[in-house]
Amino acid sequence: MDGVYGLTLMSPDGREQRTLAWLPTDEVRQDFYEKARKSGLKIVEKRK
Repeated sequence: MDGVYGLTLMSPDGREQRTLAWLPTDEVRQDFYEKARKSGLKIVEKRK
């Protein structure tokens, strides 16, 4: 597993930002997603 994800971050008002993220473990990935959700972002991932 290489841990590289193509992510689309979406704000509540519909704006989107696409980025690549290196999330080396499942624990790091879940922590990142939880923090993003608490900030009001929705995450769509595409595994690279």
